[in-house]
Amino acid sequence: MEFNKILLLAQNALGDVILTTGFAKAVREQFPYSRLAFLCAPFAAELCHLSFFDDMIPYTKGMPLLPVIRRLWRFDVALCLDFKYRSAVIPFLARVPVRAGIAHKRRLFMTHYVDRNPNHEKMYFAEHLADIVERAIGLKIEGDLSRLYVADATPQDKLAVDNKMKNCRGEGIRVAVAPFSSSTMKDWPIERYKAFMETLTQRYKIRFYLIGGATEAKKSLPPFDENVVDLRGCFKITETAELLRRMDYFVGNCSAPLHIATAVNLPCLAFYGPGSVAKWAPRHKCITLSHPQSCTPCDAVGYGKPCNFNNVCIQSITMNEALDGFEQLVRRYPAAIRNEY
Repeated sequence: MEFNKILLLAQNALGDVILTTGFAKAVREQFPYSRLAFLCAPFAAELCHLSFFDDMIPYTKGMPLLPVIRRLWRFDVALCLDFKYRSAVIPFLARVPVRAGIAHKRRLFMTHYVDRNPNHEKMYFAEHLADIVERAIGLKIEGDLSRLYVADATPQDKLAVDNKMKNCRGEGIRVAVAPFSSSTMKDWPIERYKAFMETLTQRYKIRFYLIGGATEAKKSLPPFDENVVDLRGCFKITETAELLRRMDYFVGNCSAPLHIATAVNLPCLAFYGPGSVAKWAPRHKCITLSHPQSCTPCDAVGYGKPCNFNNVCIQSITMNEALDGFEQLVRRYPAAIRNEY
């Protein structure tokens, strides 16, 4: 097999796409002279305009397909890094001779497919991807797969963040907080977030910035102290990354903002409930809190199933544990007191 033109496809949720960037960077380092294209959903493409991709191809269901087929015509190999049908159909239509990945009901469109590793929940996500590729086509992807990447901020991103932060000035450590994720089952209770921030306010000169997208902005909040600024729904995704670059710490659930924070090298405190810490938690500058149960990890999160155990995995994480975790974060990664924002 020759790998002169390589296509990576990731049509998953934003956090999953960011988690593939370490794998993609390792592919680039292993094939420095090959053409490397990345196909992902438009909402993720803005963050994935990275220097190690030669082509960035935004695509999702319903968009015109023929221009995509033309751009990818007869690439040498397609690595399908998700479970989506269209990630297999697109390279099939583009006459890519090697189409590899998890079978997952799409083997008709693939040339090299494997079943999911039974130990995948114990493997870091990018290492799981590397395992799939090695078993499917014998290609061993090496290097540090745990480093994550997002696109640099544009001048427009920086200006937008400057403008939106003009009325948020204040002294203290800057802490970004993402209290909501894509599933309520992954969310630490908002009342505990409130108590957590109130207690830290008594210990530090500190400013909290609540972040999240338009969906998260619709969720109700209890009243917070004046040092807590609600910025949910205020930023585009690339602006959120720029905002996080200006923070000292991140606190939140397993979600896309957590992985963006990791990509911009921000120390993180992360709450994990039904998800696998081994598979999903950042490997760098991150303290994770979790209480795995006999049913952890579970599929209820991804398929909207009810939890039969009152979501005890995330509910059992106490405020004192969170406070201790934050204190560990401060000791390991001291932050200078900021005098603006």
